[in-house]
Amino acid sequence: MFLRAQLSSQMGTVLDNITAFVLKKTLDIFKVKVIYFFSHGIESYVFATVVGQLVGGIFVCIINYKWTFKARNLKFLHIFIRFVLVWIGSVTLNTFFTFKLTELLRNTPFLIKMLGQNSDDVFILVKLTVALIVGLLWNYTMQRIFVYNDIGYRKFLKNHFLRKQ
Repeated sequence: MFLRAQLSSQMGTVLDNITAFVLKKTLDIFKVKVIYFFSHGIESYVFATVVGQLVGGIFVCIINYKWTFKARNLKFLHIFIRFVLVWIGSVTLNTFFTFKLTELLRNTPFLIKMLGQNSDDVFILVKLTVALIVGLLWNYTMQRIFVYNDIGYRKFLKNHFLRKQ
């Protein structure tokens, strides 16, 4: 199961990253600022990270349901709701750390020298690294334990909160 989960995760990561990289470069070419808060626009790589996560997340949810965890005995709607909760955590972690690390590293002399005039592309290295760490530590663990596992939450709620007195 671990190897299937890693394979589906890597396929989702490839789809996520291709979507994010193409979207970022497209937005940069046309010099588009996405959403304006007060007087500042969101950086294109932040928006691209969220959109890539959405595309990759939907793909991984379907693959994991049908193939990785073979959770067909569970209702897809219940799986999807739990997946969305975990996915929100994943998007938050990926976006936050991609933003923080990119901002921290984008103007370091070492990377400017190494990447040359493409030093803004440090985003690509950061995004790949963050995605790998979040995928292993957060996504796999939460999907195995919480999303695709029959946790019996109805029985728990009934026994603890819906008792007749």
